[in-house]
Amino acid sequence: MDVDFDRLFKAIDRQTFVRDYLDQRVYHEAGSVQDVGRLFSWAKVNDLLERPKLWDGHSVEMALGGRVLEPREYCRPGVGRAGDQNLRPDRQRVTALLQKGATFVLDYLDGIDPEIAAVTRCLERLFGTHTSCNMYCSWQSVPGYASHFDTMDVIAIQIEGEKRWNIYEGRFREATFTPGIRPNDFTTEQNDRMKGRVAQQITTRPGDILYLPRGVYHDALATDAASLHLSFGAAPLVGFTVVSMLASEAPKQEFMRKRLPHFEDRDELAAYLAAVGDHVKAMMSDPAFVDGVIDYQKGRVFEKVTGYRFPDRSGDRYFY
Repeated sequence: MDVDFDRLFKAIDRQTFVRDYLDQRVYHEAGSVQDVGRLFSWAKVNDLLERPKLWDGHSVEMALGGRVLEPREYCRPGVGRAGDQNLRPDRQRVTALLQKGATFVLDYLDGIDPEIAAVTRCLERLFGTHTSCNMYCSWQSVPGYASHFDTMDVIAIQIEGEKRWNIYEGRFREATFTPGIRPNDFTTEQNDRMKGRVAQQITTRPGDILYLPRGVYHDALATDAASLHLSFGAAPLVGFTVVSMLASEAPKQEFMRKRLPHFEDRDELAAYLAAVGDHVKAMMSDPAFVDGVIDYQKGRVFEKVTGYRFPDRSGDRYFY
């Protein structure tokens, strides 16, 4: 399955989306994905779950009443594909929690399902960074997750049922998955203060696509008997990512290996730190370093447009 922007979005072109919505505001398009049943379905959910060694406490998540459950609450000790000991979902425990209305999540479907992988590649080209896909099953009028913000740009595609999204006025600016400023690092009371009032409500139905910029506070509730949607998350590279890349390059510079002035020589130390800043600026301006950052960005996305074609052994002819 080959997917491009125009196959996912019908009412907007790529240039307009990037200019007017990307990292700025919410976008909702009704009935955009017309072949949604081919992309995913309840039958696919059941088929995936019948392959138990694909799943463990890291790739399955459950939430109920605004609380993310611990894996031990729905898993039991088991053996993984490589014979390693892990926690595997327990059918009876999962079923008991589902009967209470728990939300059920399968992570990393982009590495398993070829249809989802094709959409993921399209979104990686759009966002220019690594994108992954999770599946969410939720049931009518039972909240799974509390109001929160995500540290990724999110594209949600409704597969089955309906879901009502509350989009709040609050936004955590430049959200990243960094200790101390992750969504779960804040209390419910803190999140409630930061989210503000509901700015808009959106109901997604099969084939609808919804874009949520990172940091936007939201929550969602199934309005139908059962809701199934896919959530594609694109984690952007940020400024301190580039700074961290200097850690391996800076020691190669003789000046950066100089001894720090004594702490009692404050003026000398301040002058040296200013000089360090100048050297860092020069390093980041070096075309070779810029090329290195570009290569790092490219490494965050799928490298190949074409896939394996067994038994054909010819090389790839098409590149993005």
